[in-house]
Amino acid sequence: MGNNPLSQIIFLIPAFVHKIWGSQKLAHKFNFDLPKNTAIGEAWLISAHPNGMSYVLNGTHKGLSLAQLFKDFPHLFGNPHEAEYPLLTKILDANDSLSVQIHPDDEYAQKHHQSLGKTECWYVLDCLPEPKGQVILGHFAKTKDQFKQWVYKGQWNKLLKYVPIKEGQFIYVPSLKIHGLLAHTMVFELQQSSDITYRLYDYDRRDDFGNPRVLHLKEAEDIIITPDKDNSDTNAHDNYLVDNQFYKLIKITNDGIKNYSYPDVRWLQVSVLDGKGTIDGEPIKKGDSFILPHGYNSFTLDGNLMMMISYC
Repeated sequence: MGNNPLSQIIFLIPAFVHKIWGSQKLAHKFNFDLPKNTAIGEAWLISAHPNGMSYVLNGTHKGLSLAQLFKDFPHLFGNPHEAEYPLLTKILDANDSLSVQIHPDDEYAQKHHQSLGKTECWYVLDCLPEPKGQVILGHFAKTKDQFKQWVYKGQWNKLLKYVPIKEGQFIYVPSLKIHGLLAHTMVFELQQSSDITYRLYDYDRRDDFGNPRVLHLKEAEDIIITPDKDNSDTNAHDNYLVDNQFYKLIKITNDGIKNYSYPDVRWLQVSVLDGKGTIDGEPIKKGDSFILPHGYNSFTLDGNLMMMISYC
């Protein structure tokens, strides 16, 4: 199995997170066993974050949380220097629009939350057809005063920048960038392991208890960059969608039997987004996510598969 016969593929059970803007689409799209009659907005596929924990599905460590596995068996991850598992992968089902939001960078998040910041990226799995398919990405304020004025007056049509999208498109969303998924959009997301979101606007929605959803205007003012800038520093190349200091993200479209090798990586995390086949003879299918532990850096795929591989 791989280039280390002692290695074992670590399959993971995702966490499903209730969101008021979610639905049950992930059950149909990925055959996930969702809680019934619950609006599920996010499947946290590979996560050691306490707000949505993955658990080991198979093998020696079956039943362990990914956080516990990372802590108690560091050799599986190349004896990492990180105190906590650094990455988080999700699928988001925006049946309704998400809040207009912004995430802190590492410096601000560490100071105020003792957490990593949140640089993320999206691969569009489904959206409205052109020209209706859009996301919010960026803003038009030239100064912080103008930003504050437009926010407090609710002049979102002046502030927000809308970007057209289509299925199969990749979008990089660095920290400190205003963004928001709009209704009828589904994305695969890779991000730093953080759950810090500052909401600027939430369409005047109320939570499940009838209360207005909390906004975080002070924090957003603290971190907003004016004027907005292009943060497309992904260093994309070959089939790498991102190759920078935060993480590496690789899109694999496999047809038939092919060999892959990623030397010198500490561990690999993999999510199958379409198709079915095998990895070194082990069956895999759409919706599966797993970790190839330290030393398992080469493998053979057989079948028609679209998958995302990430590491840091």
